[in-house]
This record gives sequence, C-alpha cells and structure tokens, in this order.
Amino acid sequence: MITEVLKPASLAEALTLKDENNYYLSGGTQINWTPARAERKIKGKPSIEKVILVQDLLPKDIIKQDSDLFIGAGITLQELIDAPQTPEVLKKAAGLIASRNIRNMATLGGNIAANRPDSYIIPCLIALKAQIKITETKTAESVSMSLEDYISPKKNDLKNNLIEHIMLPRVEGVCLIDTALKSSAAYPAVIAAVRVSARDAVVALGCVSDHVIRLKEIEPNILDNSLSGDNLAAAVADLINPQSDLTGSIAYKKYISGSMVAHLVALSKKGA
Repeated sequence: MITEVLKPASLAEALTLKDENNYYLSGGTQINWTPARAERKIKGKPSIEKVILVQDLLPKDIIKQDSDLFIGAGITLQELIDAPQTPEVLKKAAGLIASRNIRNMATLGGNIAANRPDSYIIPCLIALKAQIKITETKTAESVSMSLEDYISPKKNDLKNNLIEHIMLPRVEGVCLIDTALKSSAAYPAVIAAVRVSARDAVVALGCVSDHVIRLKEIEPNILDNSLSGDNLAAAVADLINPQSDLTGSIAYKKYISGSMVAHLVALSKKGA
C-alpha cells in the first residue's frame, strides 16, 4: 500500500530522490495492479509504500528526426494509438490492451520498465529495433541502448534508471504482431512479433519465459529460407521453454508459438 508520495519539480530532483526503497510512478497501472501486488507478496518482496511522481515530468511528444522517430516515455498508450506518426503495428500492439481506461493511464515508458513477460508492446518494439534513452540515477547522465539490453535479466542494474525516450529507427520489411487469447479480457498465452526484410529477420516472443525473448538462433535460417512452414514451427517449439499455467499447457504454448511465428514470417515475406 502506498503511504508516501514524493512530487519533484524536475527530473533532476526526481533523480536525487530515487533509492532502492521507492519507485517511479507515472500512470500507476503496474504498481497499483492487484496481481502485481499479489506476486510481490508471494515472492516475499516488501509492498511498495513510497513512490516518486514523474507523470508531469516525462516527455510525451513524438518527433521525427531524419529517418528516426523519437517517442517520449510519458506518452500514454491511447495517445500512442491516436498519434498519426505511430507505426501501425505499434498502434495494434497498444490496442491489444482492451480497456481504454487502462490505455488512458498506462505509459509507454512504464510498460517497458515493468518488463512483464506478457507485454504486448515489448515484442513489437524489439521487432522494430527500438533503442531507449535512460537517465542514470547515480550520475544523471543520459545513456542510449537497445531495448533488448534493457530488458535482459543480466542488466538488472538498469532498472532503477529513468526512461526518457524511445527511438525507432527506419527499418525495412513488414512488422507484424499476433497473440493467442481466449477473450479480449484474458491474459495472453503467447505473443509474437515478427519482421522480415531482405537484410534481416527478427522474431520476438512473449509469455514463454520470465521476460520477452528474441529467437536469434533461427533468424539467419528465416533469412536464407532454410526454415519455413512446419520446419520453422518445429524449430521455434524446440527453442522455447514455457511454463504451464491457466492460459495453456507447455505443449499448447509450444505449438501455438511455432504456428504463429511460421504464419507471421510467411505474411511478412509476402509484404502482408
């Protein structure tokens, strides 16, 4: 339960307030989410009691510089959908969150920082080769890195830093996203994002690990057409190690992941 709210006047002040006992708060849909609070309790983690409000401090604009698109981390998912500059596949990913009330609160930066394995946004951003700009809490210096590096379990030291911008470079090929859902309000069993061009291939999967993963092992084979159709589906199933839960069994998630990736790859190669 949140018992103390700090409201800094600037990002610089917010950085000075950050320590291991408090959390940045923007939209609040992750920190206040009941399942997230329950998960912290199950894992023996203390409840979140102190937060730093940054919702009015983070940039919310979308700016195109040359061929790159810079998106402020404070933009809400609904604002992302409504913006004409947003890539269509990213609009679709944000729209998979069925509740407009949630989309009006949840921010792009918060979705990334939460690093949930069932994020619709992160697989899509990985396929789009997103870079993020963070401000380091200890040094107040700005650092750019790939989204993949940020969400990696090996980079836990980055999680206390503040995301300011997400940068989307110009990429070739058609990027597609799909998910396996029992209903619009249900948790997804699998999320897949794929982009294939003449130069590269990217496959990202959610809900099959404790964080969104990229299947780099099979991407060269997709590019040279040595894996496709049923063979590609089988290769995907062999690579992943999902857990059985209420959304589906291990066998189901392996089958759906493989089938979904193979289908999306075929569509992307055709130019959708």
